[in-house]
Amino acid sequence: MNSGKRKFLIVKDDFSTTSPSPAKKRLLKVMSLNNQTPLIPLNICYLSQLPTEMRDLVFFKLSPYDLHQLASTSNVYFTFVLNFLRSSMGTQYLKIVLQTSPDRRRSGAWERLGRLFGLMTSLLPLSRRIQIIKEVFFSKLNLSADGTSLDDLSHMGRFLGEVTKHWSEREIAWTFSQFDSYLHLKKKIDRFYSCEHVGVETELEQNIRSCFRLVYFDSIRLHAHRGCLLNVILYRQPIWFQARLIYLLFGPTASDNIDWEKFTRDRPNYFAYPNVDEEQAYFDLSRAFNVLSRSVHAQKTWNSNSKLALFNELIAQPTPWKTEYTAELLFYCGRELLTNVLIAFAMKNYHKEYAQLVHSLCIVARQRKAYYEVIQLAIEDSFERCSVGAQRNSIMIHLQNAFRCITRNVIAVL
Repeated sequence: MNSGKRKFLIVKDDFSTTSPSPAKKRLLKVMSLNNQTPLIPLNICYLSQLPTEMRDLVFFKLSPYDLHQLASTSNVYFTFVLNFLRSSMGTQYLKIVLQTSPDRRRSGAWERLGRLFGLMTSLLPLSRRIQIIKEVFFSKLNLSADGTSLDDLSHMGRFLGEVTKHWSEREIAWTFSQFDSYLHLKKKIDRFYSCEHVGVETELEQNIRSCFRLVYFDSIRLHAHRGCLLNVILYRQPIWFQARLIYLLFGPTASDNIDWEKFTRDRPNYFAYPNVDEEQAYFDLSRAFNVLSRSVHAQKTWNSNSKLALFNELIAQPTPWKTEYTAELLFYCGRELLTNVLIAFAMKNYHKEYAQLVHSLCIVARQRKAYYEVIQLAIEDSFERCSVGAQRNSIMIHLQNAFRCITRNVIAVL
């Protein structure tokens, strides 16, 4: 649009006169936008120009998500948000964000604060990061670490799950050692080790389970970090105590206590599906074996043979399990462990136990084709490892006897 040109606009004014008159022509001058000047000068005040007190009041009204986005924009705003969180008003801000009332439900507040502090401490050394987290937990928020408050343990776990999301396994292991001076989980485990019988100190057992599951396992985001933390408490323990500790942490519960005799009782009906609590116990126990395979820190200690030894000790805690429960757990743990168990029975000439386990696997498969395929592949792999024909013949004889027994039981029921 050229500023020098002139245009005419025809305007018909019907209200100015009653008699017809020729159309009026008004001269319009089209001006360039580049030549326009603002009528009112704009005075822009940037956030960095505000006094510290006013800037902190602005931050106090923002959510943790907004502070996280603001701190990600530049180094200047990163410093502003960091100084705000370190101040006394930052402590009040944490309490306001985490405050819950009947008309206000703060779901996810701990996770959002964890992500915010994860960003704010990302450039600091590990020791300084851990020191800041401990100050937030035990100085600013006054959380209880003795295990009496399950809510406080859950809050710490949800916060740590987000803060440590991008940390290495070495840093995770070092964090456990630093926080144990407050939680005293190692001392509690040593005290449990000295117990001659299980199920005696129920409060201690439940305290160990709650502390580890809520703080170091359930809310941790990465499976590798879970495996690393589980390996930290299992490291250099006797194999029998490792199995007992696995059962303590992930086994079934009844009336808020560890049910140590759950898998030693007879089932009223082998063909019925397990209830929800029993399935949850199988799932939790299988997670213990799976996360040990995900962690690089734990893979140095837990290979296929060591996990097989741990499983054999587990199904004997505190007394030997029924074969049906063992078969259920093997399906949850996966094909690799199931195959290794059958190979170990075949190579060590435990052919009767081999046949009993196979027929229990067929029972708990409950006519599911995928489960039958897993059993078939595991049997084929175990037969390939048996190079002696006499071993194969012995296994076949015991399998025939086992399935004859189950056939007689089915006929009797029918």
